[in-house]
Amino acid sequence: MTKTAKASRSAGNLVLAVRLGKDLHGIPIEAVEEVLPALPIEAVPQCPDFVRGVVFVRGHLIPVLDAAERLRLKDHQRPLEPHIVCLRVGDRLIGLQVDEALDLVDIGRAEKLTLDEIGARRGFFSGVTDLNGDVIRLLNPEQLLAEEETLALSNVPRTA
Repeated sequence: MTKTAKASRSAGNLVLAVRLGKDLHGIPIEAVEEVLPALPIEAVPQCPDFVRGVVFVRGHLIPVLDAAERLRLKDHQRPLEPHIVCLRVGDRLIGLQVDEALDLVDIGRAEKLTLDEIGARRGFFSGVTDLNGDVIRLLNPEQLLAEEETLALSNVPRTA
């Protein structure tokens, strides 16, 4: 196997572990552009509840989704300084507000269960895995927005 093939295969096993409340979630590293500290988010009127607003980063306006709201987590209390994980979804940068971005985790050797294996419907998750006895819910960034929501966000300017 070539060095490039090995790197590609191992990258597919890396996720960014993030915390939402007491739960751990994993985001495929291939979708992650960067992790930002808490930034001022400018509200945008008439957006769905899960869209917190936009942030301006290096000349780009990035819509920020509230991960807890998007995932419909009940009784979630947002921390004072949540992190924003910038994701590449299609050709668009999307910010995903999480309680805390923790670390890169290699899930290559961990047991994974797909949605079919646990009887869950398709959506924001691609499956679950284990990290030292803790369940990590594997997020599917491509499913964080429905097609019509992606179209609506295409109207948000990308630069100021």
